[in-house]
Amino acid sequence: MNALSETPEATRWLERFSDVDRPTAIALIDEILLVSRDDFSNGLDALLDAAVAEAGGPVALFGERPIKKVYGKIPAFFRNSRRGRAEGAGGQPIIVDPRDQEVGSEGIVANLITDYSRRHENTCFPYPGPTKMRDEKVRAIILVTDFIGSGDRITRMLEAFRYVATIRSWRSYKLIRFVVVAYSGLDAGIAKVRSHRLKPEVRTFTGCPTLKGAFTGNVLRDIERLCRSYPKGHREPLGYKTGGALIAFSHGSPNNAPPILHSRSAKWVPLFKGRSTTGVLAPLLTDAEYSDAHQRVTKLLGIRGARKELSSGAGNRWISTMLVLAAAERGVRQPVKISAKTHLSVGEVTSLRALAIDAGWLDSTTRLTPLGRRELARLRRRRRRAPILAANTEQYYYPTQLRAP
Repeated sequence: MNALSETPEATRWLERFSDVDRPTAIALIDEILLVSRDDFSNGLDALLDAAVAEAGGPVALFGERPIKKVYGKIPAFFRNSRRGRAEGAGGQPIIVDPRDQEVGSEGIVANLITDYSRRHENTCFPYPGPTKMRDEKVRAIILVTDFIGSGDRITRMLEAFRYVATIRSWRSYKLIRFVVVAYSGLDAGIAKVRSHRLKPEVRTFTGCPTLKGAFTGNVLRDIERLCRSYPKGHREPLGYKTGGALIAFSHGSPNNAPPILHSRSAKWVPLFKGRSTTGVLAPLLTDAEYSDAHQRVTKLLGIRGARKELSSGAGNRWISTMLVLAAAERGVRQPVKISAKTHLSVGEVTSLRALAIDAGWLDSTTRLTPLGRRELARLRRRRRRAPILAANTEQYYYPTQLRAP
């Protein structure tokens, strides 16, 4: 099974569309970046390892959570701490409730923070209060989330920290800094978080594919028309604040994704019911990384024999480098955008980009050099000469009757 559109749940969902719209719906869902639970936890672990190593001392870990206004104002993160010396214990992490998708991701992040802190008990403190942070001389406050969409929730949480007088004092003396760690995010949301007055450093593991990043021209217009048609009359047909996010975690889909995928308004039956991806992605998550990479290579490079290359351990790095070159050929420059285009992690893209620059295939601005263009052309010529074998999933036409001469 190679694509989301080929899963039993997606196949039933696609039957709701007319023969004219079905290919567009298939193109839409096959661009979704699928993130398994292991990929998610491993990615955040890697980001936390780097952030903790650079902190230069103990860190405090907090999972992103909604901050409700009190009488129209954002409250200080710790009670009675707007003025004077902050004291006391911290709050409790959110408990996982699988029946509630609104807190589902927060609960999973909270569990991940607890597990990570137990493995680094001398340097990482989960959900500490001001007294604990002062005693342990915490050097960084790290906020952890799965996805930065509009950036509203994380900036509101940062604002709640800024209203703590003691935190402001530590910040002004440069005793503490803020880091936001997210598996992925939209460019606009990340930019909003970075612009907050606490000037947090934002780290993401992978770029987020979007409607406007994945499609162009007539295909993009057809995709947007489809999203505006289902469900009918939705106020934000391209996702919350027109995010157009094409990403799905094993624990759920963000509301920045088009409602055609997750909304039940106007009696529409979405692919991810209640934003839950459980069951839909299960058949794919065992080999999602392999099949997704195969499709990316095939699409970007036009290589039908890419599966053979990807199945070779020695060829993976070369093929991944060619993916980066192919993205650069299309004018994609920034590592996070190349990550969104190729579904490689930001770390992999950064490493491969450096390798390609060393090889003389890219210049320092991530533009293809003449040598890089020749290497890409050589790959394509080599692939054209390779015999094309039928994959299990490819459909062939067989005539059932003969025409009159």
